[in-house]
Amino acid sequence: MHKIKYYQNNFLDQARKRTDPLADAAIKSIFESGRAADFRNIIHSLDHNNYSLPNGLPLEVKDFFDQSRQLPQWADVQLIQKGQKFFRTHATSLSFMLALMSLPYDYAAADGAQVLWLSKRMRDDTGKRLLETGKYVFDVASPEGFSAKGSAIASAQKVRLIHATIRYHILKKRDWNVVWGMPINQEDMAGTNLSMSLIPVRGMRKLGIKVSKDESEAYIHLWNVASYVMGVEEKLLPDTSKEAFLLNKMITERHFKPSEAGRGLTNALLSYMHDTMDARLKTLAPQYMRFLLGEKVADILDIPYVSLPEGFILNPLKYWNQLRSLMNAHPDTYFDALHLFNSNVRKQEGAKVSMKIPTHLS
Repeated sequence: MHKIKYYQNNFLDQARKRTDPLADAAIKSIFESGRAADFRNIIHSLDHNNYSLPNGLPLEVKDFFDQSRQLPQWADVQLIQKGQKFFRTHATSLSFMLALMSLPYDYAAADGAQVLWLSKRMRDDTGKRLLETGKYVFDVASPEGFSAKGSAIASAQKVRLIHATIRYHILKKRDWNVVWGMPINQEDMAGTNLSMSLIPVRGMRKLGIKVSKDESEAYIHLWNVASYVMGVEEKLLPDTSKEAFLLNKMITERHFKPSEAGRGLTNALLSYMHDTMDARLKTLAPQYMRFLLGEKVADILDIPYVSLPEGFILNPLKYWNQLRSLMNAHPDTYFDALHLFNSNVRKQEGAKVSMKIPTHLS
């Protein structure tokens, strides 16, 4: 628990000023060399970790791919596999947590939500952004995610470059308020890491799903490795459940407050669910969001209040299982969740989800 000493206001204030120099340098070189179109085609082709790059790329781009594909020395293969096993066991529940808890959690951080709001990616094309995030989750948590056959490293690198591109464009537009910190800064990325690891586990426990300390910390480790590849500094990657709890407590106390960005992004998410879900699920989404996030965070995001059935509070797991049933996800298994995800991809995208480097921001 040696990292707890860093989770103080002074350290986190400085983290808001730092971004990702390695990825930022790569993106700057691409756009300033006039080769953005060629680069997007290269990125589009990176489907697996054993990719090869063409010759002639700018040095900054080559350095990015060479350095960011290396896992940290502290990466523990056994813990990674335990974390992936935990996801396989609870894949449907963890997938639902992404939309019902993880994303709203990110939106509640008012300053960090500004970049999502200004870039318009999450509010104007919510479904596609959800699928991109879902693909990243499955790539990281798949059984061979970090092996040569997997896609976790390639996906993390793509997301990292997308973040750097958004920073590049937003800072060029000159409508960024420095009070918010740098766009997609280190503290905000640390919060996103927690929204993928600590927060969904917390939600599962609130529903009555048993998660052991070992399972929780293995899942935290899995996402720490992915977030390291994503460019998050090691000091902001908590090693234990206690460190994760304390870092999350600091971030929520510092940043969770009402904002137009947070409310707008949550409304876009709920509208997407309302338009695409079975009619019986339309009221369940805000119900579960309020229950999982708690009334304080739900009010920050202006999530509609819907009265819960009397038995919900006494037996939330029973209602959660009914939700899975309505989504045709009866067993809580990896392959069932993957089938559900791929079905949604076919409905919306026709083939597969591809993460693309944006050429500009609206």
